[in-house]
Amino acid sequence: MPPKILLMAHDVTLAHLGRPLRLAEGLIADGHDVTLAASAESARFLQQFPGRVHRLASTGKARFIDNLAKGRPVFDFETLKRFAEEDEALLASLQPELVIGDFRLSLSVSARRAGVPYATITNAYWSPAFTPRFVVPDLPMLPYLGVGISQFLFDLARPFAFAYLARPMNALRRHYGMPSLGHDLRRIYTDADLALFSDVPQIYALPDGDLPGSVFLGPIGWSPDVPLPDWWGRLDPRRPLIYVTLGSSGDGKLLPDIIRQLGVLDAQLVVATAGATLAAGLPDVFAADYLPGEQVAARANLVICNGGSPTSSQAIAQGVPVLAVPGNLDQYLNMHYLEKCGLGLTVRNQNLGDGLLVTAARRMLNNPEFRRNAQRYAEIFRRYDPQARLATAIAKLCPSH
Repeated sequence: MPPKILLMAHDVTLAHLGRPLRLAEGLIADGHDVTLAASAESARFLQQFPGRVHRLASTGKARFIDNLAKGRPVFDFETLKRFAEEDEALLASLQPELVIGDFRLSLSVSARRAGVPYATITNAYWSPAFTPRFVVPDLPMLPYLGVGISQFLFDLARPFAFAYLARPMNALRRHYGMPSLGHDLRRIYTDADLALFSDVPQIYALPDGDLPGSVFLGPIGWSPDVPLPDWWGRLDPRRPLIYVTLGSSGDGKLLPDIIRQLGVLDAQLVVATAGATLAAGLPDVFAADYLPGEQVAARANLVICNGGSPTSSQAIAQGVPVLAVPGNLDQYLNMHYLEKCGLGLTVRNQNLGDGLLVTAARRMLNNPEFRRNAQRYAEIFRRYDPQARLATAIAKLCPSH
C-alpha cells in the first residue's frame, strides 16, 4: 500500500502553494492517501483539489514580505515555535509516513521529533553546494548609497547577515535540544532528509544527476485554475505579446509605471495584477487579477516578472525568455543562473526610471538568441517528469513501501 503523505504549503507566496499542490494532485492520481495543509488565504485555489485539505493558521504573509524587504529574519523565534507546535499536533493527528514541506522551515525540527521522514521542496540555488554571485537585493540602504557601495557593503556583511538571519531557527533547535545548523542561511532553507529541487541541474552546469541528499525533480509547473478572461479572443496573433506579472510577492506599486513604460513598444501587454490597480482604458493592455499563466506564457514573446523561479520556469518551459525586475535575494539568485544560461536579463527597480526596462525588452524581442536559448532549455525541461522523480524519492524515504 502506498504511504500516507502530508504536504504542508507554507503559502506566504503562491509559489509555496502551487508546487506542493501540483505534487499532491499527482500523488492522489497514483493512489496515495494525501492531505494538503495550507492557510485560509489559499482557499480560493483549492476548491477543485481532489484530496483532503487541512487549514493551517495564518502564515503572516504581510509581515513576512515586510521582513524580507528590510533584511530581517523572515520569522522570529516565537513564530517558528508556534509553527512547530502546529506541525506536531497535525503530525500526531494524521500519523503520516512522509511529510513534504514547501518553506515550512519548522518541519526541520517537528518532523524529526515526530520521527517522520521529511522532504523539503526548494530551489537548488539555495544549496550550500553552489557559490553564486550574491547580488545585493533591494535593501533600505540602496536609495541612499547606490548600487555600487551597497554591493560592496553587502559582500562584506553577507556572511554575518546570513548568520543573523539563521538565529531564530537555530534558537528553535536549541529550545528542543537539537544541534545548531550553523551560520549559513542556506542550510536553514534546505535542511531535510531529502531536498526536492524544482530545477534542472543543467541550469547549474551540472551533469544530469543529483547532489547528495537531494533530487532534481525538474520545474514543478502550476498556475491558478482560473478561466481565460473575455478579452482573450480579442488578442491579435500577428502582433508581439508581452506577459507581465509581478506575482503575489512582487511590489504592485511598480506595475503602473512598468505598464506605462512598455506602452512605447509595438506590443500587446497581458497583465496579471494580483490585485494591483491599473488605470482603466489603456490601449493594448489586457489585465486580470489572476491568469492561467501556462497558457499565457505559451502565447507570449516575452515574460516580464519579478524573477522568481515559478514564473520564470513557466516561461522557459514554453520556450520564452524572461525579463526580471527582482526585489529579494531569492529572485536575484534565480536570475543569476538564468542570465548565465542566456535565458533572461535583469533590471533593478531603482533603474526603472532610466529607460532600461524598455531597452532590455526591445533587445530581447529583437534578438532571436534569447528565444533559441529558451527553446533549448524547454527541451531539457521536458525530459524531467517531477511526478516520476518524486515516486523514486518516496521509495528512498519510505523503503518499506
